[in-house]
Amino acid sequence: MKAIVTGGAGFIGSHLVRRLLKEGWDVLVLDNLSSGYRENIPEGAEFRLVDLSEEDGVSQLPVDGVDVIFHLASHVGNDLSFDRPVYSLKSNILSTMFLLQWAVRYKVPQIVFASSVNVYGEITSLPVTEKHPTDAISPYAVGKLASESLCRIYEKFGVRSTCLRLFNVYGPGQDLNNMMQGMASIYMAYVARKEPVLVKGSLERFRDLVFIEDAVDAFYRCLNPKAYGKTYNVCTGRKTYVRNLLSLIIKSFGHDPEEYPIVNGAPTRQDQFGFYGDLSLIKRDLGWEPRVTLEQGIDRMAEWVRKMR
Repeated sequence: MKAIVTGGAGFIGSHLVRRLLKEGWDVLVLDNLSSGYRENIPEGAEFRLVDLSEEDGVSQLPVDGVDVIFHLASHVGNDLSFDRPVYSLKSNILSTMFLLQWAVRYKVPQIVFASSVNVYGEITSLPVTEKHPTDAISPYAVGKLASESLCRIYEKFGVRSTCLRLFNVYGPGQDLNNMMQGMASIYMAYVARKEPVLVKGSLERFRDLVFIEDAVDAFYRCLNPKAYGKTYNVCTGRKTYVRNLLSLIIKSFGHDPEEYPIVNGAPTRQDQFGFYGDLSLIKRDLGWEPRVTLEQGIDRMAEWVRKMR
C-alpha cells in the first residue's frame, strides 16, 4: 500500500507520516519546505522537494501504484493570508487542482483533504455542525472552501474524496518559532521563554482544541469506504476558554497562573470570538472520537518542549 502525504514535513503531516509507516504503508512525502522542516520527516519515508502550486510540480510524482493522497500542503493562517493573499490562494487552490488532475490521469482512487473550521466564517449556532453555512472571511478560508469544492467536482472523474474540517490542532512537534499560528503553541512559547504572554483579544474567547494524535487518527480512519464523499468536523465538542488554556499551560511549567504576567493586545483580523464543534457525524460513520483530554495533551506538549530546550 502506498500513500502520498503533501505537506508531510509540517506539524500534522509529519505525525500522519509516522502513523502510516507504523501501519505498514509505503509513504512518499511531498513538500516545498516553505513552512515545514526536512528533519520533521520520519525515517523510512521517501521525500521529494515539490511545489505543487506550480503546474509542473506533479511531474515529479510516480505514475502508478498510489492508493491514497493525504493533501495537507497549504499556506496556513487567516491573518497571514491578508498580507499575502495571492500567495495564499495560489498555494491552497492551485495545489489542490493540479493534484486532482494528476490523480484522475493516473487513476488514484482516493484523496483526503485537510480543510479548516475557518470555512464556516461567522459562527451563528453552536456547536458547529457540518450543516452550518459556510462563509469564508479570509483568503485562507476561501482557499480551503474552494479546494473542498474541487474535491467534489473531481469525484465525478473517479477520485473519491473526504474533507476534514480541522479545529485547533495542537501538540508536540508544533513550531514554537511561528508566533502567527497555533494558539496553544504561541502561548506555550512565551511561557517556555519565561516571557509575558501576549493575548490578542479577550481572555473569554473560546476554542475547540484537538490533540495531534487524535487528529491523525481521524485522517487514518478516512481510509474506511464510509468516508468517501463526506465532510467531517475534527473536533472534541468541548469549549475551552482562552483563560483556562493559559492557566493549564502556565501550571504545566510550574508557574502560578494568578501571578504570571499576561498582556492583552488587539485581536487579529477576522478573528472569531468563540466556537466549538459537533463530532456526531464522524463518530457515527468512522467511530472516531478524541481520546486525549486537554489536560493530558498540554502536559505532554509541555514535556516535549522541556526536552527540546
